[in-house]
Amino acid sequence: MIHYLDNAATTEVGEEAREALAAAVEVYGNPSSTHKAGAEASRLLSRCRETVSDALGVRRGSGDALVFTASGTEANCTAVIGSYRSKKRRGDGSEWVLIGDGEHPSVARAAASLEADGCRVVRIPTKGGTLDPIFLERTLSECAESGGTVVLAAFMLVNNETGAVYDVASAFSAVKRRFPDAVAHCDAVQGFGKIRFTPYSLGADTLSVSAHKIHAPRGAGALFVSSETIKRKNISPILPGGGQEGGLRSGTENLISIAAFAAASEAAKNGFEKNKETVAKLRMRLEEGISALALSGVGVKRPAVPSDAIMNLTLPGIRSETMLNYLSGRDICVSAGSACSAYSKKKSDALAAFGSTDAEIDSSIRVSLSHTNTEDDIDAFISALTDGVGMLRRGGRRR
Repeated sequence: MIHYLDNAATTEVGEEAREALAAAVEVYGNPSSTHKAGAEASRLLSRCRETVSDALGVRRGSGDALVFTASGTEANCTAVIGSYRSKKRRGDGSEWVLIGDGEHPSVARAAASLEADGCRVVRIPTKGGTLDPIFLERTLSECAESGGTVVLAAFMLVNNETGAVYDVASAFSAVKRRFPDAVAHCDAVQGFGKIRFTPYSLGADTLSVSAHKIHAPRGAGALFVSSETIKRKNISPILPGGGQEGGLRSGTENLISIAAFAAASEAAKNGFEKNKETVAKLRMRLEEGISALALSGVGVKRPAVPSDAIMNLTLPGIRSETMLNYLSGRDICVSAGSACSAYSKKKSDALAAFGSTDAEIDSSIRVSLSHTNTEDDIDAFISALTDGVGMLRRGGRRR
């Protein structure tokens, strides 16, 4: 039996999503076609948009938009690159983009790509799992005093490697006080369905979520765009084409995945309190099991405000890859960090930003929970980890 504890990478497809997917297969028309089959597909797409919007707390009749994408990565790139390139830029370094220094690669690398356009990217420290408010205020003052302007501030809600929950609402508020026209973007992929929030409570102009993190299939994501952002034309498409999704994301919509996404969103909304309680109890059981290993040097990275769903462990003297292979042999699925960077030889930016040393990064594993996990999953992991710590040393030597 496989004990799957890598839910921050992807989740198993839930029953609600499976049923919605099977039904959507029969709706094969193109939503943009004007014939009867197309109209049926268009109606389903509209219902899905309304369902995901409701799960996010988007106010009906607000004029705010929900743009379907192929992934959370695409949603982030659309927000970051699309907002910067929505206006003619001077390219002289006077236009600033602010991001956290431990952002997901889809934000970090998108922002880095803008530096070639002549913008200035400032990375706000997140040591200990907290967006540094003093550094942020100092940065805002420096920008204003230099005659510059902040075009975009992009801060994630929950770090996908450390589980840190960032106070993005305060950060966005600070940015908006100085630069009210700045676009505030939040990568909420790891928070959706796990933390209570709305785009309004965070003060976000744009916000991204992903289907396969909430028990729907891969292939769908969504980007919330506020009516004010649309009105000011502060975002432009990065995929030009036929003009689907209100002109912000061209390409025929993946209606099958979107339908499953909508069903999973509704299930997450309806089961929020129960699911949250389940994950909290599993986290507590995991904490208790890890504490028994404290004498073996196993450490837990503890953010100032942690998400119950993600725990990052340090195993001194044991390389991450060595432990992951051992655990996999025991049918335990965990990871060393972001699945999006699994094939990169580069050290984790998120863990380095948290304050981990290179040695600690090289010995870190991530356990990520879902309400679908059981106490047996936790107990099997603790048992295997205990055995692995007792046997393994760096390089795979036995004690």
